[in-house]
Amino acid sequence: MSTFSTKLRLANLANPTRVVEIEGMVETGASYSWLSRATLESVDIKPTSRMQFETITGDLIEREMAPVFVSFDGRSGGDTVVVGEPGDMQVIGAHTLEAMGVVADPIRKTLVPTIGLALMALKKISES
Repeated sequence: MSTFSTKLRLANLANPTRVVEIEGMVETGASYSWLSRATLESVDIKPTSRMQFETITGDLIEREMAPVFVSFDGRSGGDTVVVGEPGDMQVIGAHTLEAMGVVADPIRKTLVPTIGLALMALKKISES
């Protein structure tokens, strides 16, 4: 796991002119990003579903989920994030990083572009 702080831009998918810059801990051990309800509401992002999560203590909690558009250093992508409640940490998880095509560089403590995996793509082989 890798943990460091970074800034991202967060936009409303329904109205991309509604943008806010956020700061969160990059936590590669987290599947989803957890963003505060206040941050999401500031750009009029509304929850669309709910999901259960198991805490480190084994308890089950339920949180709302919301669609967002995220960007970092010219790279962007659509994502679904957890709507954080008071007491929840604001973290940037693996789904968000993958949506933007970046990975965490734990040495430089930044996000860097990655090469995606194409499991079924065909490569045209030129004939000699």
